[in-house]
Amino acid sequence: MSKPLLVAWGHEFVDEVLDALGPDLEMEVVVGKPTVDQWRTAPLVVIDARCRTLANGLPAHPRMEVVAPVALYGERLAEVIRAWRADYPDAAAYALPRAAQGLRESVATAAVSRQAVEVRVGVVGGHGGAGATTLAVAIALAAADEGRRALLVDAVGRGGVNDRLGTASTSLRVVDAPDLPAEAIERTSAEVKVVDLDRALDGSQVDAARLCDVVLLVANVQRNAMASRRVAQRLAGAGVPFAMVPTWTNDRVAQALAEECAVRLLREVPLDPPSVFSDGRVYLVGHCDLLALARELVHHAPSVAARMAA
Repeated sequence: MSKPLLVAWGHEFVDEVLDALGPDLEMEVVVGKPTVDQWRTAPLVVIDARCRTLANGLPAHPRMEVVAPVALYGERLAEVIRAWRADYPDAAAYALPRAAQGLRESVATAAVSRQAVEVRVGVVGGHGGAGATTLAVAIALAAADEGRRALLVDAVGRGGVNDRLGTASTSLRVVDAPDLPAEAIERTSAEVKVVDLDRALDGSQVDAARLCDVVLLVANVQRNAMASRRVAQRLAGAGVPFAMVPTWTNDRVAQALAEECAVRLLREVPLDPPSVFSDGRVYLVGHCDLLALARELVHHAPSVAARMAA
């Protein structure tokens, strides 16, 4: 798994940070601009406070820490930190040498976990009423219920997400972004990002879908084969990694469509209202088949994406 990532403008800064960390902590070091893959898969990013351009064009990272070297102090230090917080309000800021202990603790924690902290899941319906928005809300709530910072992007823009969201959660942030969903995904930091996509899959929707680790196509294909096939073909044609999620156990047409598109067929979405939600909304409850599936999808999304890419 990936190590914590140190992004520096020069080797002097690298030496200063590594000296502050001590000999027992290891980091992946990049002098200059890292790749998107290095950035996204690092459990923690430590970045040189003197140069914000190192982060330009890269997505918001759920655990980014800005470190100022000893040479940066006084009003100049305050000015630099203000500028970072204006662009990246969730980033922690440290100033060496006085913050060395806090930085060591943060890097040590990330080194132990050594896991990619961001998961991106897109959800799209094969037809109206398939249950895609319900599943998207359930995944976001399940992630938040586990204490993970979650982002739910409403890329459809017809209020469906808010209509389904029954339980408020301090760990869940909801963003309404039907026009520029990709920007919301990239610029908002979270550990789990869930995107409720519009099945029309126009240009901006496809851009957002491409940013996801995996897109889940929810459909009763048996009932609406033509519409579901159209969505599947658009995803496949755009090169978007996706998996089929049937709403009916014995949907043989869904199985055939999954084979045709060479994608995985996951287990069905349990959308029986008495066991899933009340008054049309999804709630965090003790026993709920839909939330159990949502937790499973959050945990396995990276491996599902890796299998599809192989």
